[in-house]
Amino acid sequence: MSAKLLRLLSFFLACSLLTASLCGCGKKEKKNFVMRTYSTFGAEKDLSAYSAIIAEYTKTHKNVVINDTTTTAANSYKMALSIASTYRGSNAPDVVYFSALSDMSELSDFFMTVDDIRRDYPNFAKNVSSAVLDSAAADDGGRYCIPVRGDWQGIVVNAAMLRKSGLRIPETWDDVIRAARHFSKNEVSLFANNLDDSSALIEYMVRALGGLEAVQSAVRGAPDDTWEQTLKAIEQLDELSAFPKMPPESFDSLVSPADLKNTTQGQITSPVELYNREKAAILLIDNTTCGSVNTNIDSNYIALPRVGTVTLADVTTARSYPTNVISGPVYPRMTANTLPPSVTEETASTTVPTTVTTKPTRSTTRQVTSTTTQSTAAQSDVSPSDQSSKKKDDGLYVQFAEGFYITKKAYYDNDKREDILDFVEFFLSEQNCVKLCCEHQAPSLSTLSKSTQDSLTKKSNLYNAVIEAVQEADSFVTSTRTQENSYFWNRCAVAATCLSKGILTRQEALRLIADSQLAVSDIYKERR
Repeated sequence: MSAKLLRLLSFFLACSLLTASLCGCGKKEKKNFVMRTYSTFGAEKDLSAYSAIIAEYTKTHKNVVINDTTTTAANSYKMALSIASTYRGSNAPDVVYFSALSDMSELSDFFMTVDDIRRDYPNFAKNVSSAVLDSAAADDGGRYCIPVRGDWQGIVVNAAMLRKSGLRIPETWDDVIRAARHFSKNEVSLFANNLDDSSALIEYMVRALGGLEAVQSAVRGAPDDTWEQTLKAIEQLDELSAFPKMPPESFDSLVSPADLKNTTQGQITSPVELYNREKAAILLIDNTTCGSVNTNIDSNYIALPRVGTVTLADVTTARSYPTNVISGPVYPRMTANTLPPSVTEETASTTVPTTVTTKPTRSTTRQVTSTTTQSTAAQSDVSPSDQSSKKKDDGLYVQFAEGFYITKKAYYDNDKREDILDFVEFFLSEQNCVKLCCEHQAPSLSTLSKSTQDSLTKKSNLYNAVIEAVQEADSFVTSTRTQENSYFWNRCAVAATCLSKGILTRQEALRLIADSQLAVSDIYKERR
């Protein structure tokens, strides 16, 4: 081999080694680190699914060790304190799965918004719809929360029962009263849910009649005329035996929401069982009870019609209101410092979106259709011809009340950022998102594959209709019955029950709803 050829071979070899060296320098090796995560997946079913997903993530991200702190949703307030106190320290979390309805004003400076992340990573969380992100936005409009699943509630009616009875699915209050009268003659109640489980029904009735403002008026301690009309309607329905019977002895020592539950639970048939046995025609359901509803029933989602003119059979004089029935212990008052934070004008007006969910249904073997008229106060004056050209309200309330948050401290750490984004995206994969919906929650994804959609349809056509409603919705109506104000709604159920059974007058029931520190026993003391 000539010297010239040797020189050429040596030159090309040197270039190859240099190129390989340069390429090796440009490749960044991922650093090992501990990812600190906080979550509210502490409930038994949630924790099992959550832990399995984390285990799968670490298989493909061997440089990441997950240090997870998990609690239940009921203890999420403790997590808020922990995040605030540790954020600037070495134990600060990188990713948080947290409530979207709690007061985040002090924490919002700690988290990235989805929009800020998308400036760097345009496809981040791309399969979560804007409607879902908007529904979980903070007070300042920032979309910090990235939901994975949402809770929901609705009203279903056994359409076949109505057809057999020559009745139509209720579109007006007269339809409701007509159905209640008919079924009571046959020892069937119109509603499967008892009055001690009436908070959802009260919410639907008040909002159908007076809109969100009517609900907020009572949360602020000043229920408007809508509430009196609603209570009159409940009295009317109870006169017509529209609710399942309750044992009279349940009220002998009734003094609090807890007592109401303690004395009646286990003594009456469950609402779902009454509905499944066709002993009731209308059922209020949510994601926790959806799976128990008999799928062979021709169930239709409906929006409850707004209350019309209420005619009572002289209830005020016909009923005797006892003066010394209650003999149990006095219900302990809540102090101002222990009242739920949501019972304020500010919280009530910021935690509940006011727009309406619409749901075009999917054709299945047992199609769930929406056949009701629009029910809000603003919509009630729409003429039938106008209604036919508009999408109709199906009465579904869907609430994305929790989700992932990514801390700014973690995001701006170049050694962590991409693995942390991968972590959240991993939970938003179709397989994992559906896996976390273990109690028929609605996935936050805007699209699902046909195979996944079909598998969910097999679980329940009622469930599938909700999923499609989420995928098609531009915005959501959400329930005002949150964990934070559950005490208020328990008072409403107590007031309605005591009113219908003659324990309280209508005005006393309104007082109980309005005054967070008033108990039934206090009213009886005043009578004496």
